[in-house]
Amino acid sequence: MHEEISRILVENEARLIYATNGAVEKGLDSLRKKFRHFHYELCTNEKIAYELALAGSYTSKRTACLISTEGLYDAFDPLMSSAYTGTNGGFLVVCVQENDVEATPLGPFAKLPFIVAEDIDTFRLAVRYGYEISERYETPVIIQTLPLETQETASNSDHRSSIIDHRASSNEPAHFVKNPNRWAATPKFRYQLHRELNEKIEKIRKEFEGYEGNLMTVKTKTGVITDRISRLEFYDEDGSVLKLATVYPLPDKLVGGFIDQMDVVFVEETCPVIELQIADRSKFHASKMHASYGREKPEETMYGMQVVRDRLGSASSVNMAHGIKKLEPDKKVLAITYEDFFFHSGLPAFVNTLYNNSSYVLLIMTNKREDELKGVLRGFGFENYHHLDNASEIERFKDADTLTVLFCRGII
Repeated sequence: MHEEISRILVENEARLIYATNGAVEKGLDSLRKKFRHFHYELCTNEKIAYELALAGSYTSKRTACLISTEGLYDAFDPLMSSAYTGTNGGFLVVCVQENDVEATPLGPFAKLPFIVAEDIDTFRLAVRYGYEISERYETPVIIQTLPLETQETASNSDHRSSIIDHRASSNEPAHFVKNPNRWAATPKFRYQLHRELNEKIEKIRKEFEGYEGNLMTVKTKTGVITDRISRLEFYDEDGSVLKLATVYPLPDKLVGGFIDQMDVVFVEETCPVIELQIADRSKFHASKMHASYGREKPEETMYGMQVVRDRLGSASSVNMAHGIKKLEPDKKVLAITYEDFFFHSGLPAFVNTLYNNSSYVLLIMTNKREDELKGVLRGFGFENYHHLDNASEIERFKDADTLTVLFCRGII
């Protein structure tokens, strides 16, 4: 699913591509063998991928960071700083939505332009436009897309070849502008960058008014605003719809003009990013999705234990389980994480658990690094770990009264 995404980035002159998903390597490697104008790397985690791509953009290169929507939250530190330092070259943060985790709230939170694409055509448009915006305003641009299936046509292949062959011949040197006030800003200069960032956002807001990917259809006095047509459960082709790809900053005139023509407006989005940017919501009608905002999900249990998953980031379940046990010592807790997540962020959390003498069951889902995990745990002087051939064996440890680590291959 990443092959077409990689190809579109290359055809738009991406010179440096950093990814975290091993599945992308085959597609990128085949592209590099044919077109030698770009470099790619698979990175250990999302933070590293983001920082490498950001550093490449500082030298005026077109770069891209290819991660998942869930992984983008693990790159939070450099993401927030990059909004202020900005870039010299074009920098696209391409996050693929592989599950129900939305990255759209990070647009207004980090003050970074955010575009949503849902198929190959809209993604190709978003990449071309995103690089233009990124270079013009020296800012990273986030593009959220769904997994794309390869859809080759003869015309598209000819078009791509001509673009790539032309760009492969260019060999522009890197160019870094030395500016300590920007790259190593003290609080005084950080405030200046903050003001410049606000000005950038307002200019980009005006640019988004004319974005081709924002489509308005007015047929009735009841309208729907959505960032994806595929999100609409019941889509009436005779209804009024504003399909808004540029979710942040919101193109106020476009949205306001649509609302003025409606008697009732629904906003269909998983997170209320579009809605919260609209000042006058007097015509809004509470929809099914609105009612789900803030709704508490039932507590997940397994074999009599409360299940804690990585909801706050990689291996966040380790710290969460420790906190729960300290507040409710009698509660039985099962923390679930994955081997790569544990190596990414779980090690310091696990050491903290040991230091504070906490006790819960930690299940690490493995693929091929179980022996490495065991070696690390032994290095901490911890040996209460067990290999499970089947997830059903977890039940044997539901009454464990000491910290217990379980390894099981697969996903639950």
